[in-house]
Amino acid sequence: MTRERLLPPASTWPLYAALLVVTTVVALQRTKHALLPSSQTRVLLLAEGAALCGALVLRSGWARDNRWREEQRRLGTIANNFYEPRREALVNGFMVGVGVLLACWWGAATWSVVLFGMRRGVATKGLLDFEVATVVGALTGAIVGAVIGLAVGHVWEMRHRRKRVLRQSAHA
Repeated sequence: MTRERLLPPASTWPLYAALLVVTTVVALQRTKHALLPSSQTRVLLLAEGAALCGALVLRSGWARDNRWREEQRRLGTIANNFYEPRREALVNGFMVGVGVLLACWWGAATWSVVLFGMRRGVATKGLLDFEVATVVGALTGAIVGAVIGLAVGHVWEMRHRRKRVLRQSAHA
């Protein structure tokens, strides 16, 4: 087996890196090196579960254009360059949007760690914890947003294909 077959495609490395970061923060949460306040442990575990489930969905191939030849033949065309870029734009848009939204939420929910760090005289530790919380929110949001975008793109494509078939049959 060659080395290329052992490694996952380059497009999946950011997903695995995001999972590694979130899992590392979860693993450190029950130690003295915890990066988030203990009040955020439950939310952190939910974020880890959402990130893992999202990664499984993204890697599973669900809602991909796997029957495009039959669908395109039914529409009377061979080219399939219409749906893929639009689905990709939906995935990327939702990924960025939900990632920013969750990063802002995690930042607002954990801003107190900076204040507590200043009161204890370790403002840099508090700021690091705040930044880690925001990064975890952004990474989790990006994974969940990509799954939402994938689902929206799939529904949009199915509806659009159905409308195209109905339009063609009405004109025939």
